[in-house]
Amino acid sequence: MAKIESLLPVSGVGFVTNNRTNNSHFATEVVHDLLIKIAGLWHELHPDHPISIGQISHKGGGSFFPPHHQHKLGVEADMRPLSKDGQDLHLTFSSAEYSRDLTREFVQLLRSNARMHRVFFNDPKLMDESLTSHADGHNDHLHLWFEDSQASTARVLRNGDKGEDVKRLQEKLMAAGFPIEGGADRKFGKHTEDAVRAFQTAHPPLPANGIADEATQSALGL
Repeated sequence: MAKIESLLPVSGVGFVTNNRTNNSHFATEVVHDLLIKIAGLWHELHPDHPISIGQISHKGGGSFFPPHHQHKLGVEADMRPLSKDGQDLHLTFSSAEYSRDLTREFVQLLRSNARMHRVFFNDPKLMDESLTSHADGHNDHLHLWFEDSQASTARVLRNGDKGEDVKRLQEKLMAAGFPIEGGADRKFGKHTEDAVRAFQTAHPPLPANGIADEATQSALGL
């Protein structure tokens, strides 16, 4: 079983968190990275409407009851429905502030970029469209249940990110002739962003935006 030790940050590009304790937002590494990736993709579409991610699992997994009957394996995350004005609100699908259109769009994005067992949420319209499924107690939040195994797609990397995948990106950029002041230091800062942008400019039709998306990383051989 995959380790459940990856702690989702309090907030990041395209997301905030809610109902947080010191032992509520741990996930497997795969699901942790996937949530951050999907939030980043959503941010590119709707930068003023971050998703709000609720509880996932305890560190190491195991029972999370009460309140959750599931959330044991680090692959299930709650999420608030999206609001019309981008505020992080406790909503149901019948709330005046609820945006069905944005929530629908997010679930479609999610399903296009992740392998899902189910998405539980009781909005009758979304259920009719086979985007979500019914579950008792899920009028006010989505339950995102990821499959254990996901396609090995790289996460989108941008200014502020850190990690081994950033280091590999930096090494590929330097090997391709795009130097980075400070070298491969695992930190995606201004110098790495400038190197990414220079690489993209030299390799049209990649967008020269300094963000290492899947297409840019693929072009670098990652």
